[in-house]
Amino acid sequence: MARSQSLSGVEWSNADLAGAKEFLRTHFGHPLEELVVEEDSCISERPSYEPVRVTYFFAGNAKRRFLVRRTKSALDEPASYEIIPGKIKISNLSLKVQEDDLRKQVNAEKGFPLALKRKMPRFIQAIRAEIAGISPAEFEGMAERIEDGETSLSAYGSIKESCWARILDRCRRDFDEFELKAIRRFIDEHRHPPDVLSIQIQRCLSILSLVEAESGSLAAMEMERKEIEAAIEDQASANAERKAAKEHP
Repeated sequence: MARSQSLSGVEWSNADLAGAKEFLRTHFGHPLEELVVEEDSCISERPSYEPVRVTYFFAGNAKRRFLVRRTKSALDEPASYEIIPGKIKISNLSLKVQEDDLRKQVNAEKGFPLALKRKMPRFIQAIRAEIAGISPAEFEGMAERIEDGETSLSAYGSIKESCWARILDRCRRDFDEFELKAIRRFIDEHRHPPDVLSIQIQRCLSILSLVEAESGSLAAMEMERKEIEAAIEDQASANAERKAAKEHP
């Protein structure tokens, strides 16, 4: 294999050429297909700027689509690639208030009197109490906005106005009206992700077998079917009640 046989626009190092020769010797006579990596499909537990990491992505051609695991164990070692039979599932594992960054921002607020700054841990406690009542699995469906974090397994979300209303209600026994207005301004300025009042989402990655993935899809379809049937029954019942009311006023 000569350099002229490599892909157009790609320069190969000697180590890469040696690996390519070994690959062709090992797979001599086997059918080879070119796979194209899908853009924006990369998922990793580490930031993209860290070279030593495990990355999952999708690649395929007109015939098939594959889940690929890329592993680079050390800087001086080449990356290895493996096709994984299955599908990726990313789930929300936990929700966290950015308490350290929030305290720093509070201390830096020039519009906060010293007395208010000393009371702000009670505000943080009220946020913590509100978040404790939210399921991580359901958070993204009820959040105002979600933004990805530094890795594929982290994100930030802003909670809805109704949540902030409950948080402020909890604060009324500890803060006067002047302080509550200052806190309201603080919320409006820092609630959107990834600012200090957005909620940090920690995710986990799992690989589902094809059987599990198919089972999950069927379960979701069955749940959706039952919800549609229930809605139809509710509508039919409501129509019957309205008809009965008209017939027997």
